[in-house]
Amino acid sequence: MSNGNIEKLVALLKTEEEGEAIASLLNEFLIDENKKNTLLVRLKGIKAEVAVLGQEITLTEAEEEIRSIVLAEKKPIIAEEVAKKTSGRFKSLRYTTHALRTLDSLTRKGVLGKFKRDRFYYFTTPREAVMQALKKRGETPDECSPNEIAKETGMPLYVVLDVLAELLP
Repeated sequence: MSNGNIEKLVALLKTEEEGEAIASLLNEFLIDENKKNTLLVRLKGIKAEVAVLGQEITLTEAEEEIRSIVLAEKKPIIAEEVAKKTSGRFKSLRYTTHALRTLDSLTRKGVLGKFKRDRFYYFTTPREAVMQALKKRGETPDECSPNEIAKETGMPLYVVLDVLAELLP
């Protein structure tokens, strides 16, 4: 019945530097039914996230305008300020709620990042958002929690990992 996946996994684990640690974790999760189900759900989520890695990100015209405003600012900016700077081309973007929705869309796509200071969310480059999260958490790029930073910045994990790799010496 096997199509060789188990054999392939064993071979990969044997050649991987961290193979023993990975095997140990898998064993721990596969023994307990609840842990196994949790692992399967998380793996499916990871599979879906990884599936978009090779895809090109497409932006609407409104997203392009908002992105340009944020990047031209050269400093983090809040949604209200973005709304004030929009052209008359997209009238709905003059409303903070619509500008915020568009900013959040750009953040979910990994084009922008965000961080919270006081009661406002500031939008900026992914690099700046990760650096702000590291500063807030008191962490360094080589010893941090990428998952938590992804949650805090609203960006996909793979974007956070790319930025962290750039920040390492």
